Amino acid sequence: MNTILNLGSLGASTGILAAGLIFAYGVWLGRRDTGWRAAQGVLGAVVLGSVLPFLLIQFAPALLSYDSRNLTSLFLLTILNIVGVLVAFLPWLVAGNWLELLRREGPST
Repeated sequence: MNTILNLGSLGASTGILAAGLIFAYGVWLGRRDTGWRAAQGVLGAVVLGSVLPFLLIQFAPALLSYDSRNLTSLFLLTILNIVGVLVAFLPWLVAGNWLELLRREGPST
């Protein structure tokens, strides 16, 4: 099994885009420090989303010996795919939370 950390995926690319946009929005509002913390939070979510599948695979050894006739393997593989899709949206959820915080604070005067 290939265990190379893939930061070139679409989820990671859009997460990095979200981090840049939230930082730019913070700078535009005059809240550079809050924008920087927001970008770090989004990038942390990108890293978590990239590493989490490798952590989950250790708890599901049945996936390493995948057998299509075994119902348990199919169930674990389905759960792993669902969790992977949910984790792909985590950076955008974090960015949306920070966006609301920046909008509530408003521009600095």
